[in-house]
Amino acid sequence: MLTSIAVILCCGHLMGQQQMAKVSYFGHLYLETTVNGHPARLAFDTGAPYTCIDSTYLADSKLQYKNIGRAKMGGTGNEVETVPIIFNELTYIVADKEYTSQVSPVIQLKSILGDQADGLLGIDNMGGKIIAINYVDELMGFWDRLGDTSGYTSIPIRYANNRIYVPLRIVIRDGNTVEGEALIDLGSGGTITLTSAVAHQHGVKEVTPQMHYSYYNGGIGGASTGRDIRAKSASVGGFTLNDITMDFSDNTSGALANMEYIAIVGNDFWERFDMFIDLNGSRLYLRPNAKFGEVFKSPVRGFSYTDRSQTLGCWVVNCLYKDSNAENAGLRNGDRIIEVNGRNVGDISFEEQRHFFDQMDRVTLTVQRGAETVEISFPFDEPKI
Repeated sequence: MLTSIAVILCCGHLMGQQQMAKVSYFGHLYLETTVNGHPARLAFDTGAPYTCIDSTYLADSKLQYKNIGRAKMGGTGNEVETVPIIFNELTYIVADKEYTSQVSPVIQLKSILGDQADGLLGIDNMGGKIIAINYVDELMGFWDRLGDTSGYTSIPIRYANNRIYVPLRIVIRDGNTVEGEALIDLGSGGTITLTSAVAHQHGVKEVTPQMHYSYYNGGIGGASTGRDIRAKSASVGGFTLNDITMDFSDNTSGALANMEYIAIVGNDFWERFDMFIDLNGSRLYLRPNAKFGEVFKSPVRGFSYTDRSQTLGCWVVNCLYKDSNAENAGLRNGDRIIEVNGRNVGDISFEEQRHFFDQMDRVTLTVQRGAETVEISFPFDEPKI
């Protein structure tokens, strides 16, 4: 969840007899648009009540604006940030539709998602729209009417205060079930993340085995910590996904530390379905796709990064697993990776990164840490959960 505009996208693809637009899906759904005439790539985020603009993109684009204020803003990080807010001056155009955002927070998004993200597309103006998503073919549509729902299962949702809630049931272990409303958060690249309050209430923090992680910049609000586990199943509507890798937050504040909802449910869960989200009709329509039966894998790389090769000339280590081979070899959060196996990261495209590590079982990283340059080699971990 990172923290709006309504858009209608047009291209030659159809889903339910209506037009769909091509998007890029890499943990997040990225849409091509313009902001005051400047090209921009926005990450779609149903956990964001407003459309947000990245501060670096705003500076580089030299957009002009006058009406600006400041406000406190939180997210999946552990803190609340004070950020600039632009009022009624940023206009977004997709296809032939134009929208002026009443409120546009300015955030440091590239440090969270990477240089490919120029902003977040929130949902505050989408109450009357149908959100259609085809993850497998990387297509999206924002429609005025519902498409053909043949073969889909209809599930009740609740849309309130620019948030989408869905009933969710998680069997952690036999005898330990968590059930309640969860937040549909397409700004999250994970499966299911329990809030720290719910994890504590249900004794999930005692479940073993578990993998501790720490985010250098986990979202709006900065640093974040949590633990990966493997649950017996997770069910929404009549669908059950078994042996699911998920996590729970250790945060003491922010969006992942309250009892308003039991969890956020991200793209790694929803990508197993074709979906319509009917906000006006308060229904979610799901149909299993080719990804439905895919196995939920245990993390083995030991770290993740944000691609800052365009703006900083490196990948920044943004998540590290405790006692992983990566950590034990000396890798640290905030390290700047400039080469992977002797290859400059600036030569590794955004598209290539989707599967870049898939066939590797070990890696050598050339890392800048302050004035020091070090080489760190390690094998990937064996599955632990």
